[in-house]
Amino acid sequence: MPQNNNEVIIDALDRDESGRPVARPRLTPNQDQRDKVCLMPPEAVIPVVFLPGIMGSNLKAKDGGRAVWRPPNMDGVGAILSALGQLFSYWFKGPATRQRELNPPGVEVDPRGSIETEGTLEREVARDRGWGTVMRSAYNPVMSVMEERLNNLMVLGEMMEWWNDEGRRVPSDYGDQKSNPPLTEDDLKHAAQYRYEVWGGGYNWLQSNVDSANDIKDYIENKVLASYPEDQRGRMKVILVTHSMGGFVARALTEIVGYEKVLGVVHGVMPATGAPAIYHHMRCGYEGVASVILGRDAAEVVAVAAYSPGALQLTPAFDYAGGKPWLKLGDGGASEPGRSLPTSGNPYDEIYKSRAWYGLIPEHNAKLINPAQLTGPAQESKDIYGGMSSLEAFDLTIDSVRSFHAELAKKYPKPAYCHYGADSGQKTWSEVRWQGTLTALPEQWQVEDDDGNGRLRLTNAGQHVELEFGPPEGMGDGTVSTESGSAPGEAGVQASFRQGNQADGAYARMNGKGKEQGYEHQDSYNDPRAQWATLYGIVRIARQADWSSC
Repeated sequence: MPQNNNEVIIDALDRDESGRPVARPRLTPNQDQRDKVCLMPPEAVIPVVFLPGIMGSNLKAKDGGRAVWRPPNMDGVGAILSALGQLFSYWFKGPATRQRELNPPGVEVDPRGSIETEGTLEREVARDRGWGTVMRSAYNPVMSVMEERLNNLMVLGEMMEWWNDEGRRVPSDYGDQKSNPPLTEDDLKHAAQYRYEVWGGGYNWLQSNVDSANDIKDYIENKVLASYPEDQRGRMKVILVTHSMGGFVARALTEIVGYEKVLGVVHGVMPATGAPAIYHHMRCGYEGVASVILGRDAAEVVAVAAYSPGALQLTPAFDYAGGKPWLKLGDGGASEPGRSLPTSGNPYDEIYKSRAWYGLIPEHNAKLINPAQLTGPAQESKDIYGGMSSLEAFDLTIDSVRSFHAELAKKYPKPAYCHYGADSGQKTWSEVRWQGTLTALPEQWQVEDDDGNGRLRLTNAGQHVELEFGPPEGMGDGTVSTESGSAPGEAGVQASFRQGNQADGAYARMNGKGKEQGYEHQDSYNDPRAQWATLYGIVRIARQADWSSC
């Protein structure tokens, strides 16, 4: 830092109980007559609101306030022991219990989650800013990085070390496919006119993303912006940083709700046109240790997902992969009558509402929809729509999903800066397949047995075949396929960073350990490539801010 020998520079590095900057000068001997110069951060603020992905927000019961969803943190011995405790408790939770606890109208955001600020903020300040509403290990690290680096852009007209080196690299080095320019000194000078305060924006991920968008609008208006002086609020806007499904919430906020106080958005690993993985989960359950919490089989997943508009809105949209079929039935040999769906770009009728054995919830799985016999959407539908079955009520939700997809198609906030995984090692369901030999057309077969974990036995006119759900073979980040992650770039967003071993760029292929390896979906924001793209996007978005008096 440049310094005059006749001055003592004092940084306002601490914060008071309200999060405002505080300088702490020290007394000096009488003979030290140098001026004491206090460097105070800018008065104008750009709030940065982080929107997590599905299952990344802590939830509690509206009735009684009991914590019902805390995503397991795996960032230390204590956290791992806590996660093991969660695994043990979920081991005994069957479909009915899961449905009762995770019923969309019965839960709300829980701000009491654990917090780690890495010294950038007092914990109580971070809690007041909603950091406890989101998954600590996946999101607090990047929130801390944003809090620290964005508030250390320049000092006395000189760029700070990170920004003068890594921060000014060419975006294409990190996988940008839009030929964006590197950050200039003018970019950084303008951005440095503002203080950046990072907020957590947890939401009820079980409900529709449109409902969550309205909740986030209320949070921004009545909590975030209301925290600042009244004379600033009229012109202030927020920057949104999103992970996965949080991108749907942000898009719904700007494109459906029409909220105008968003300066711009950074989207990370967003399943922009949906993810075939959700089909796998609803037919087979999740895999590995995580399945104990997320659902070990179709019964445990369907009990929650069937009444979760938010989850169902993650299904592949009509324009997934350009409308190409993504559900493959049978091995598809030259002499086998297999089929690829959707055949006409309509997954809603051909797959999601289909009662055939290959449907999202086929006829034989109808009993999985309401194991707790709740007075929820299906029961309410009987009053409103007249004797409707659980499957018919589910179909109504699918109709709302169809409308949601149509409203969002190729629509993104302006500007939007996106990054996504493109790694062949992170095997991802870019398409899904029921493997086996079909000797008749798919619709001619009936289910004889379904174990709920991806193994089917079908029968037709005395014939029997066994099918098994195929493994993921596409590339992406393990959850979101490259086809879906790259869709915003094709729709004209400002930046699209392709990252992983199938990317181009000096730093796009390498992780923080120097290996040619992509990031995993849930932990993507802990990767330096995703963090670089995020910081770049925020500084570029900040160019539009106009409420600083500097």
